[in-house]
Amino acid sequence: MRRHLSLAAIVLLVYVFCFASGCSLLPLEDTHAHHQDEHEDEGEHEAQPPPPPEEELDPDLAMQPPEVRERIKNATVDEAIEMLKTPGKDVEADAVTIASYVYRKSSEQDRKRLERAAVDLAQNSDNPAIRKNAVSMLVGFDNSHLDIRAHAAKSDPDKEVRQAAVSTLRNDVAAKSILRELTKDPDAEIRQMAQDMYGQLMSRIGDEGMIALVQDLGVYRNDASALAAIQLVVRGPQALPYLIDAARNDNNKHRRAAATTCISMICAGNNPSLDEFAERAHATRHEGSKPQRREANLEGLEPLLHVLQNDPYPVAREAAAQGLGYLGSAKAAPALAKALYDPNDHVRRRAAAALETVSAVGVVEQLADVAANDKVAQVRAYAVRALGNVGGPRVVEALAKATQDADAEVRQHAANELGRLQAQQALDALVKLFDDEDEDVRWAAVRAVGELRNKAATPYLVKALQDKYPQVSNAAERGLQKLGVAKRKGTGFQESTDASG
Repeated sequence: MRRHLSLAAIVLLVYVFCFASGCSLLPLEDTHAHHQDEHEDEGEHEAQPPPPPEEELDPDLAMQPPEVRERIKNATVDEAIEMLKTPGKDVEADAVTIASYVYRKSSEQDRKRLERAAVDLAQNSDNPAIRKNAVSMLVGFDNSHLDIRAHAAKSDPDKEVRQAAVSTLRNDVAAKSILRELTKDPDAEIRQMAQDMYGQLMSRIGDEGMIALVQDLGVYRNDASALAAIQLVVRGPQALPYLIDAARNDNNKHRRAAATTCISMICAGNNPSLDEFAERAHATRHEGSKPQRREANLEGLEPLLHVLQNDPYPVAREAAAQGLGYLGSAKAAPALAKALYDPNDHVRRRAAAALETVSAVGVVEQLADVAANDKVAQVRAYAVRALGNVGGPRVVEALAKATQDADAEVRQHAANELGRLQAQQALDALVKLFDDEDEDVRWAAVRAVGELRNKAATPYLVKALQDKYPQVSNAAERGLQKLGVAKRKGTGFQESTDASG
């Protein structure tokens, strides 16, 4: 079964507030300056903003309404313990929030009392809601009681208690083996939680974590491969050595393919070939929304070429071809041209698509051959599009031939590319498509002829005005307007008086 990695973007916003103060040097020649500066300094001190109130800094008070803040701040240890024993009694504030705040603000003796109570409730209460709150508390204690939390995560009879316990393991490096064990739990939701947290945890612990994440690539249980891929891509270039080693050398074909995809995603970026492609495709950005340019990382070029040329697994070769398209390096063109003849349909399709964004000037003959002869219509269609990004007489010849393809999509792309190239010598091939059985092909052909601005096309465009498909007739009208032989008046259409040309 073919597996696909989804990728989504992760953005972290960090706000850092800096406070700085300065001092003035006293001018030696001014004997009265001392008193003046003292007053100025006093004014400066008076103008200093007060420190932020506690509720803005404390995690248990932030975002709480004022009346709840006061309830939390005034709570005692006995009240906190009582709330843990009777969840839901206080409807204004959460028991765990109050207990956490009280614990951090209490004396050592009271902290120990609260901790003992929470441990006892986590282990011995018959009420699942009480055990859930108590287990959630444990991670905030000086002794986080990993053994109790682990036992609850694995064995508590209540699922919500187990989930709460698993959540407490999120940032605990000592819990990595427990989370790993939980990824094999009989309960699917517990497995999924554990897998996600395990991936997040391993992404933060250096070489060991990177190696562990790479080992999860190609493992489809619990979405392990997709979750690991997300973490590895987020790590960016730091993950490349581990991914490159896996793509080149791993015995697991699924892991090689997934590692290749990760390399492609990490290394994708801008370069001259991709910029030219975007310009040819009329890619536009709204004013004021220009994203930061990120150069393609060509560290991924050689590994991707190696996979494309050597990996026996078609899915890995396909991923490599796609990645080379993301990099846009002209050095990849010969390998991609060779891949146009790969035995696997998907690899050929990806190779042809990649040559849209990789300079294909040196491989026009291979593209022309594939555009005419590949057995798969999508491969022929992508080859046609790649040819259109090269241009030149040989390309126009191949595109004109593609207008006769048995597949409508190929004919449509051929017409589009000939119009974009404004290939005057292809007029005859294009007007033949005005009678095509496929309305989208007719539409593409009429638009292409309009781009030629060739008055010899006038009678064909006039005839196309009668096409029953509105997009075709509208395109014919616009084409005639570009020629200056017709214009729109009111809500109707009228030929210009100078239509003799």
